[in-house]
Amino acid sequence: MALVTSKELMEAAAKEPVYAVGAFNAVNLETAQAIFTAAEEARSPLIIQFTQTSLGYTEVEGWVSVTEELIGSILSLARRASVPVAVHLDHGRSEEVAARFMDLGFSSVMIDGSLDEKGKAPRSAEENLAVTKAVVEKAHAKGISVEGEIGLLGQVGEEIPITPELEEKLSDPTKTAKLLDETAGPGYPGWPAGLTRPDEAAQFVEQTGLDLLAVGIGTKHGVYKGKPFIAHGLLQLLREALPVPLVMHGGTGVPDKDVTQGVQEGIRKINIDTQMRIAFYSAINRVMGEMNALHNLADITGETRKYDIRKVLAPAREAVKEQVINRMKVFGCAGRAF
Repeated sequence: MALVTSKELMEAAAKEPVYAVGAFNAVNLETAQAIFTAAEEARSPLIIQFTQTSLGYTEVEGWVSVTEELIGSILSLARRASVPVAVHLDHGRSEEVAARFMDLGFSSVMIDGSLDEKGKAPRSAEENLAVTKAVVEKAHAKGISVEGEIGLLGQVGEEIPITPELEEKLSDPTKTAKLLDETAGPGYPGWPAGLTRPDEAAQFVEQTGLDLLAVGIGTKHGVYKGKPFIAHGLLQLLREALPVPLVMHGGTGVPDKDVTQGVQEGIRKINIDTQMRIAFYSAINRVMGEMNALHNLADITGETRKYDIRKVLAPAREAVKEQVINRMKVFGCAGRAF
């Protein structure tokens, strides 16, 4: 079927019973195949993503066309899919990068104006607003949806001490509202670093015209250290304040009960990357261990060693597919293809 935008998928996900659409990162052909196969088997709408950081892997010197070739394969798989698919740029950090992926045929882009182009230092609120607004104007002229971000993704407790008192305040919307009032003012003294304030987010959405918003609610990229904390009270206030769907980045490792609760509180898109990488890596480790054992046996018996890359990659692809299907079931999007 034809590509759809993330906005179209979010509109469908907001109808009762609500669910979230999984957004899964592809880094090579095998992970892309696994993601599409999972969506077909689960009969789930799908957002397949390619992140700006993957350019460093696919654009080896002298082979800069590899990015376009991989993306061409992803777009081909998307057009052949029998479920609705949005092809999305994840964490684009400049207007130029976003424009490049629009031209390549993506139906959705994220402009992450919260960080500089290297993804190392925070941008000012004014810089985030300017780059996001510029990308929205260009994308909407082409019928492409845009995700923005306000706040910073990072686990609460790494940037600031997480106390039982603070956790209680951020878990209850009434107490969170009181904390917002107490920390109002220049620089928001006492407000937990990185968490999205509803008043700022509402102004950001109004001024940029974006279609969906990634918010800081305590999640982080990669593997969590200790217990993940989700600011459910804050999330409820964000849903009430914002007219656009909310996005959870750093979905790997978030307990299923928090995911389910987050969906009820307005999350409509959940990003998964690390969970798939772990599955891929673990499967390769297991198969390579088995193959090495067979090679050692072959050395003893005098038999010829056999090298077949497909026997390594196929189990890794299957492992990724299983993880994607698992997440689709938890997100509630399995069986929701339209």
